Amino acid sequence: MPDLASAVPAYVLLAALAVIVMLLIVVAIVARAVVAKARPEDLQHILPGLGQVLAALALFLPWGRGARGQTVVPPVPVRSERRGGRRPQG
Repeated sequence: MPDLASAVPAYVLLAALAVIVMLLIVVAIVARAVVAKARPEDLQHILPGLGQVLAALALFLPWGRGARGQTVVPPVPVRSERRGGRRPQG
């Protein structure tokens, strides 16, 4: 099996590395801007959504796809009682 470095020209590897680094920089800038503009009481609702966005962006990375056939269970939204959530009966 040939080595990756010998099979692919150096400029292609450098270009791929540059794209990955730029993606990481853009993600860091966006995440920092979102967290900086959020109110402290809203962070508990913003961070899970930001995590989902980051997980989706990780699919652009070659190692971010994971094993095929895995099912992802969507998160269950939690409603706060002070915002009109139902109180348990009993």
